[in-house]
Amino acid sequence: MWKKKVSFLMAPILAVSMLAFSRPGMQAAFAAEKSKRVVVLSDVHYGSKEHDDKALRSRVMKNKEQAIQEINGWNDVDLCVFTGDMVELAASPEEYRLARSLTDKLGQPKVFVAGNHEIVYSETPAVKGKLQPADPYERICHIKAYKENYGPLYYAKDVGNYRLLFLSPDVIEGHIPVNKPYAVELSKAQLTWLKAELKAYRDRPTLIFCHTPLKGTILPDNPENEERNFTSPAEKIKDILAKNPQVLIWSSGHTHTPPTDPSVDHAINKLAGTNVLNVYNPAWEGDQIWTNSFYLYPDRIVVRTYSHKDHQWLTRFDRTISLPASLVASGRKAA
Repeated sequence: MWKKKVSFLMAPILAVSMLAFSRPGMQAAFAAEKSKRVVVLSDVHYGSKEHDDKALRSRVMKNKEQAIQEINGWNDVDLCVFTGDMVELAASPEEYRLARSLTDKLGQPKVFVAGNHEIVYSETPAVKGKLQPADPYERICHIKAYKENYGPLYYAKDVGNYRLLFLSPDVIEGHIPVNKPYAVELSKAQLTWLKAELKAYRDRPTLIFCHTPLKGTILPDNPENEERNFTSPAEKIKDILAKNPQVLIWSSGHTHTPPTDPSVDHAINKLAGTNVLNVYNPAWEGDQIWTNSFYLYPDRIVVRTYSHKDHQWLTRFDRTISLPASLVASGRKAA
C-alpha cells in the first residue's frame, strides 16, 4: 500500500513488499490534481524550552513566529493541526497566554489536541530539572484550562471524503508509577467513543491525530523508545486499529523526532497487523523548523516535509499511501 521516494541511505531497509518507489513526475502532479491539504504543527512549545540561554531562546521564538507567517502565506491549506505541547512546560496561565500569542496568529483553519505538557505535569517547581507529575486535582484543572483555550479533548472532523479523528490525554489518575506517567493515556470513555466513531465510518479513509506515537513504530534503539512515550493503553488501541482497516495514518508528535532520524521514513512506522502508518512530526525547537503536510487525494495520501529554514520541500521524504480500492470506490459514490 505504501509507495515511497527513498533516500539512498534508506533504500536497503525499505526494500520490502509493502513499499515501492513513487512514480516520476510527482512534483508536477501536485499542481494538476485536486487535493485537500492538512498541515501538522507539533510540539511548538512557545516561547521555548530553552530557558537558560536568552539569546538562543529569542532566536528560537523568532523562528517559530516566522514559520507561522510562512504558513499564513500558503493559499492551499484546508486545515492546520497542532498535535499537542503548544505550551512551554506545565500549562500555567502565563504559559497559556504566551502560547496563545503565537497560535492565535495562525490565520488558517486550525484545530488542536492536547499533549503531555498541557495535562500531566504539575505547576510546582521542577526538581533537579525534572517536571513533577500532576495529581488528580491538578489534572482536572489542566483539562479545564485546555478546553477553555483550545477546545474539546477528542472529536472528529471531515476534510473532503476523509474522516479526521483527534485524541488527547484525559485519564485523571495515571496507571503506572507516578514519577513516570504516560504522556498520553486515553480513558475508557474516549476509547468507547473511538470504537463507535470508527464503526460508523468504516467506508471513509481515516487519519488519527494524537500527541504520542503507537507502540512498535519506532526503532528499538531510539532513545524515545520507552513505554511512557507511547499512547496508552497500547494493546487495546492496536486491537481497535486492526479491526478498522480504513485508518491509514496515525499522526504524532512528542518524541521531537526530526525527519533526518533513522526512525522516520522507515518500514517500522507501519503498525504490525494494521493498515496504519505512524507519521512522526518534528518539534519546533532549535534553529530548524519542519512541518509535514498531508495531501488528501481521492485515491491516495501524499506526505511531504517542508523546511521553514530553507523554504523548500525535502522531496527525499515524500511518501505515498494508496487507498484500498474499497475506500476509493466509496469516495466516488459520495462524490
